[in-house]
Amino acid sequence: MNLVTFNRLVKSGTTSFLRNIGVSISATSIMVITLFIISTVLVLYNLTDLSLDSAKDRVGVSVYFKDSTTKQEIDVIRSDLEAFPGVKSIIFTSKEQARDRYIERNQNRPDRIRALDELDNDTDPFPNSFAITASELTNYEPIVKFLGSDRFRPYIEEKDGIKDNRKIIERLGVLSKLIRQLGVLLTVVFIAVTIMVMFNTIRLAIYNRREEVEIMRLVGATNWYIRWPFLIEGLIYAILATAITSIVMFGLLSLASTRIEEFLDLRHFGGSLVRGLFAELFIINLLASIIIGVVSSSIAIRRYLRI
Repeated sequence: MNLVTFNRLVKSGTTSFLRNIGVSISATSIMVITLFIISTVLVLYNLTDLSLDSAKDRVGVSVYFKDSTTKQEIDVIRSDLEAFPGVKSIIFTSKEQARDRYIERNQNRPDRIRALDELDNDTDPFPNSFAITASELTNYEPIVKFLGSDRFRPYIEEKDGIKDNRKIIERLGVLSKLIRQLGVLLTVVFIAVTIMVMFNTIRLAIYNRREEVEIMRLVGATNWYIRWPFLIEGLIYAILATAITSIVMFGLLSLASTRIEEFLDLRHFGGSLVRGLFAELFIINLLASIIIGVVSSSIAIRRYLRI
């Protein structure tokens, strides 16, 4: 196929797109909705995965020591835990550090600061503590059992001395799975609807150009020469829908990225959320729209274009 022929086919497909502009806008709109759903699902899935990774690094087992536990005893317990299989890291927080963090977090709540000042010296709500992170989620259970043994009982608070925060991670995992399942279902439904709409659009284009197709047959046009304008029309839907969806998603991500990163604590993401996700969204949307456009056009051509 030379350049002149290619330009002629593109012009023919574009003319067909513009000739039925109302139907073309409807078909493009349906594809935009489908791509927007795909993009939204991908963004939500990526955010839950990032949140899950962040939670795995920050949420684990919290251990609170009795006031009678000395610094030397805490150091020995730390050495025992560091030698225990599956322990990734241990962060020690002293009473003073815990108190300072509480005051910093409640600077805008003077009533809480006053309540803290009114406590007796013997009443200290901020014990020394460990924040333990495991290398794998499956390692938390043996770590909790190890901490609950008689070996550590004299040093750890009897009530709420050990807090296992795995439920937060498990809930995020369930949410991620639910988003994936619901996203796949919605995507499949709207892809099917889009293919049906575009199928009917291409079928209408074939019907409107039936006399032109007959003339091309009579003058010896090849089957592929007749097919290409309709395939190009499907590609025009795909490219236009991808462009519209990408512009909308870029705007939404640009507006929401800072708040999302702060809310989900994704500062470790390594750059802007827009840069991290937009390229992936654009490529997936372009491939999905091209596949939908080509598949629906091919089905209509095979069924209604008798060549």
